[in-house]
Amino acid sequence: MTTAAAPPIVTGVDGSVESLDAVRWAARAARLRDAPLEIVYALDFSALLAGGVVPPPEEMKDVVRARGRRYLRAAAELATAQGLPDATTRLDPDRAALALIDASRTASLLVVGSSGHGKLTGLLAGSVASAVSAHASCDTVVVRGDTWDEPGAADRPVVAGVDGGEATERILAAALTEARVRKAPLVVVHAAADDSRHGESPVGAGQRLPADRLRAQDTEGVAVDEAVVATHPRRELIERSATAQLVVLGNRGRGGFPGLLLGSTGQALLHNAACPVYLVRVG
Repeated sequence: MTTAAAPPIVTGVDGSVESLDAVRWAARAARLRDAPLEIVYALDFSALLAGGVVPPPEEMKDVVRARGRRYLRAAAELATAQGLPDATTRLDPDRAALALIDASRTASLLVVGSSGHGKLTGLLAGSVASAVSAHASCDTVVVRGDTWDEPGAADRPVVAGVDGGEATERILAAALTEARVRKAPLVVVHAAADDSRHGESPVGAGQRLPADRLRAQDTEGVAVDEAVVATHPRRELIERSATAQLVVLGNRGRGGFPGLLLGSTGQALLHNAACPVYLVRVG
């Protein structure tokens, strides 16, 4: 049973397999957190403008609404199958990115799907991915791969990528929360990378995260292991995603690693990670 006063987890559906995977992941996350789930279908009537200016006839809008309601019913049934029978559904007239960004203002988490072949599809097509990741008011999860749904996946660790920068505490807090509700171990990855372009020294192999960063967090009930590696963070996290149930890092800028931007490390994970990617909003 969910707590009505709690901010909802919001996910978007567009009829694609990837968006239905996002619904399943979001429903399970909502059940674990005892949080409400809201499922949104973006009608995007602006895409129906003839010549970019002439509004579509009401009959055409009715067809789109009927399709949206059908997708929402299927998504709600899927959420029920995950043990969450009380998900709410909503048609939004706006474009997908704008609808989801608006919904994120009152959400605890935004969950979207991606393709498994290097392209973000449906709700995360092209520039929409960057818009949602950069402008959502809450943390975002991009559901990737199949490993999260395999037997035994619940025994896999949550992996967090940090660099000791300002966002480290927020990333650690989010990763610990996810590990705790999933009853999973947490691996904190501190990877060395050449960041000389910024005039800063990279973290060297053998240099562990300052102990006070972990002591400041509530680690009770979570087995935490720190891995200091001398490889590129992009490669390290992609490799570790194959045996993880979730990878957690900052959403942009220097959120998780030196030089992290969507389009570099973050974008590489969104395209190549073997498990869902949790982007902590850090800016």
